Amino acid sequence: MVRKIGWYFIFLLVPFSLSAESEERFFEIQRTRLSSSNLIEVRDAIDQLTFVKSNQGIRDIISVMEGAPNFPTSPGNLPAVKFYAAKALGIKGDKLAVPHLVKTYQKESVNIAEHNPPKTRTWKDGVADSRSLSSPYFYEDGEIPITLTCGEILRALGSLPLTSESESTIKSALISPNFYLRSSAADAIYLSRKKEALPNLVEALGKESVPYAKISILSAVVGLERLPNQNYKAVLESLTDTDPEVRAKASDALRRLDFRISAPYLEKVIQSENDPKVLKQMKSDYQFLVSFHTP
Repeated sequence: MVRKIGWYFIFLLVPFSLSAESEERFFEIQRTRLSSSNLIEVRDAIDQLTFVKSNQGIRDIISVMEGAPNFPTSPGNLPAVKFYAAKALGIKGDKLAVPHLVKTYQKESVNIAEHNPPKTRTWKDGVADSRSLSSPYFYEDGEIPITLTCGEILRALGSLPLTSESESTIKSALISPNFYLRSSAADAIYLSRKKEALPNLVEALGKESVPYAKISILSAVVGLERLPNQNYKAVLESLTDTDPEVRAKASDALRRLDFRISAPYLEKVIQSENDPKVLKQMKSDYQFLVSFHTP
């Protein structure tokens, strides 16, 4: 009887041992893939570490975001790699990442030129029109400039528990000379759910002249106010803006707000939307608004 019980406990312990060994092997594989020169493989490894339940890989994601200081031109230091890593850290939600995100933002954002786009934007501007791979709203793998990366870092900081350092970084970005950083700072404030920042957003909104930044700031204001007021009406009006990026940002704002009364407005503009990417998002946002879900 004792022998049988002994074998029973051994049987119970074996799967646990194998599971632990398998988990360790998983992280070893992802670490190896993170050092690959293939962007797609690096992105997939980041995704694997993002959505695994364990936080064991968070320091690996931080390392890949910070890059290799001794080899600044290595594939591992591409803005796209830093972009995906920052996005992952925001999703993971661990406060451990905050000082590293702030440090990376401070290091990289100093290289971003002042930019408030004219009506016709070109590649030389760093952020071109909606057909460009470097547009602030539409982009492709490998064509992500450092401007988008810093914007994603700001959003990640907004998603994580605020510290005095991260809050200061976001606040200063709201008055950045670069319109996309101002836009991203507004996104970050919305994600932080910090209603005390509303006066800063309202002040920034009054000074903003770039349409994309204006709708970003307006979206943050509406998202924090959560009232069917004049600001909400202004977002609805932005659904018919001539700039597809503004229309998409307005649609995203309505999804954030999650007012069912927004659905008919989206349904109407969907009928006349001619940009495939904006149309796809509007349809997704509309389905979200009319479906049953927990707010």
